[in-house]
Amino acid sequence: MLVQLEVKNFALIESIAVELEWGLNVITGETGAGKSLFVDAAQVALGGRASHDFIRSGSDRSEVRALFVLNHRRLPEALAEKLALDEENTVLIERELRREGANRARINGRLASVNTIDEFASYMVELHGQHEQHRLLRADQQRALLDALGGETLEEERRQVADQYAAWRAVQEELTALLGDDAERARRLDFLRYQVQEIEAAELSPEEERELRERRKILGNLDQLREGLAEGMNLLSEGDPMHPALIEQMGQLVTMLGRLSEIDQTLEPAFSTSDGLQQQLQDLGRDLREHLDQLPFDPNELETIQERLQGIADLKRKYGATIADVLAYGDQARAEIERIESSEKRIEELKAKQEELEGQLANAAVVLSERRQETAQWLEVALIEALSDLQMEETQFEVAFEWPDDKHGIRIGDRRVRCSPHGADEVGFLISPNPGEPLMPLGKVASGGELARIMLALKNIAADADDTPTLIFDEIDAGVGGKAGQAVARKLASLARTHQVLCVTHLPQIAALADNHYHLRKRRVEGRTVTELLQLSGDDRVDELARMLGGDADATGREHARRLLAGGVNPS
Repeated sequence: MLVQLEVKNFALIESIAVELEWGLNVITGETGAGKSLFVDAAQVALGGRASHDFIRSGSDRSEVRALFVLNHRRLPEALAEKLALDEENTVLIERELRREGANRARINGRLASVNTIDEFASYMVELHGQHEQHRLLRADQQRALLDALGGETLEEERRQVADQYAAWRAVQEELTALLGDDAERARRLDFLRYQVQEIEAAELSPEEERELRERRKILGNLDQLREGLAEGMNLLSEGDPMHPALIEQMGQLVTMLGRLSEIDQTLEPAFSTSDGLQQQLQDLGRDLREHLDQLPFDPNELETIQERLQGIADLKRKYGATIADVLAYGDQARAEIERIESSEKRIEELKAKQEELEGQLANAAVVLSERRQETAQWLEVALIEALSDLQMEETQFEVAFEWPDDKHGIRIGDRRVRCSPHGADEVGFLISPNPGEPLMPLGKVASGGELARIMLALKNIAADADDTPTLIFDEIDAGVGGKAGQAVARKLASLARTHQVLCVTHLPQIAALADNHYHLRKRRVEGRTVTELLQLSGDDRVDELARMLGGDADATGREHARRLLAGGVNPS
């Protein structure tokens, strides 16, 4: 449960701290004292929106801390590991709002995400205010409430429907994609076949482009190659009177070194080297001659290569950055053609599977609906009884069920009805607060006060099944007074037997039944307005109840307050 809430520099609140206990805890105060700010601070501590507007004027940051003791509350294992619980089984949530820089959130001193705080708070606290009351007007929230009241059995059946719906939808979506538009499928096949034919006709090879570019370079420089090779051959073999050929000069060198080596044997290596060089020059000359003779003379070859390279460039522009990419695209296109051409068999398989899954989903949806209707019958009796206790004695209440028609839905009997992961049921709460009036949707006839009492009645009905330890009620008594106020007080007190209840109220009947009574008040300190929170007891509590009763804290007002405390209202 929530054992401590501490707030600093939060709007008008300079610094307050409250120790909370089990049972009914009420917070009272005059209009404008800051009761709504206290609830806002609690929401921030529980992972709610943290606006910079909450930071007190003149301060650079605001802090909210909430300390929880888990007692017997068990958390999901993954969440418990994330929180790193200590031996005392306590969780301290800290939110720090900053004017500059990022806000900070911590759990047990460690930085944490707001999502983690919100996840933890969802297991520990329920906050009921006007926003939550208006949520009750939504059909999906009414169905969710009915499911929660149905217990684990109904929840398990709902999970089965959700799983079967997901399987049915997956088959349906695949089947829709395969069927599609016949004309579009035909166009797609023609296009893919054209692409594959174009790629195959090109007879590409991965190294072809590189080889073609090298050949193009040669063909584009034939004149330079011929002139250079001829000049090289001339230097090697022909020469002129002024510059004898290199081979001729090398021959003269070989002859000279041969004679000298006969005189000086140490010149034998030089003779061998020169002889080898002469042979290499002769080989070089033959190589140059052969290369010159093999140079292409086809004047059309360069044009042919240019056209081939342009064709490859066109394919790359369409299908990929490289020849390898183009070939891979062709493989993918062939695979898609095969899938489309073989889809007829898959379509038949999916149609059979869809029919099977649809039947299973329909059966599960019917079972779920029957379970919901059983729960609804029980809820109708219980809520009418609870509302009678809340001074709405002649209220009629009914849970309406509808299966909307949908030609794309599931077949149940001779109809096709809309289905979702929640089943086929559209659920609506119908109410008639006044005798003789027809049953109408909840949002069309219930006033704010009636809606608050309906919410409280539902919460009491669900109390045994609800293991959320802490319930916070803000303005649950809006528009309620007199006998209805006494009835609301009794219900809150009854709820506080199994939950920790924190209630911000203006009704003295509720405050009189509190196990712990806190009072918010404003006062001026050094020219500034601050809000203080005081725990009341004894005469101070009597004085506050007298104020709430609408009178002065004189002898008569105090006497009236004492009678209220002494047992003017008792939980039933």
